[in-house]
Amino acid sequence: MKGFLALIVSCVLSQPVYSCTLRMGIETSFAPYIMQHGDSWRGINVELLQRLLQEIECELEFIHSPWLRSLKLIEQGELDVLSHLSYNAERSKQFAFIGPHQQETIYLVGLQRAFPGLTAVDQLKSSGTTGIIALLNGAYYGDKLDSILNDAKNRTRFVFIRGNEDKQALLLNGRVHGVLEDIAAYHYWKVQPGLPTADYIPLFQVHQSMVYFGFNLRTISSIQLQQLAQAWQKLYADGTLAAIVQRYPLAGYQIQLPKPASLLPATE
Repeated sequence: MKGFLALIVSCVLSQPVYSCTLRMGIETSFAPYIMQHGDSWRGINVELLQRLLQEIECELEFIHSPWLRSLKLIEQGELDVLSHLSYNAERSKQFAFIGPHQQETIYLVGLQRAFPGLTAVDQLKSSGTTGIIALLNGAYYGDKLDSILNDAKNRTRFVFIRGNEDKQALLLNGRVHGVLEDIAAYHYWKVQPGLPTADYIPLFQVHQSMVYFGFNLRTISSIQLQQLAQAWQKLYADGTLAAIVQRYPLAGYQIQLPKPASLLPATE
């Protein structure tokens, strides 16, 4: 009998330990939220998500993918989570929203002389613009801009870019006159050495919304989603999340961590 029990224990110990690894779609860089250093990743979003997954004993795997492709991979069940995702009814069919991890504020950043008299997003529809604006393909910038982009006449003034680094490069190389940019990202890159950014300023606010970690409803169980929402609440309450954000100070701008308001699908 003792020999039999020893055999059972031996078999159990020889089995591989259960591992939970969630796959995150990630771009080359979107500082200060996502930054690549050699083969490793850091940044506010990376650290927040890694700490959240630690609470449910999961690890994070990074899958390099531009934003629009990441959305396709979510549909195909090949990614588990994205960051910086704003909520809308269509996306709620694919994602559970945990967070929010930031209140995103999008500005038109660019050369003031290229957009004379332009002070609000509504004017883009009524009077158009002579300047060319780059924006991230597949990103959501609010209903007002969506209606402008659905107008073929106005759409010609926009360039759709696959990644954030490409968008910034076009602006700095004079290929476009403005970009739609998160204001915290602007404050980060405007002080980087060697970048001729003095002429590029925030012209006006285009859109503001809470952004979340979006977890794939096809690959994440409802139990895990509840655990993630509870873990985010706990880490917010004990100051862990705020401490991570404070490790990334920005000159002239302070990132605020919103109160938890996770948006999960109803369970039966």
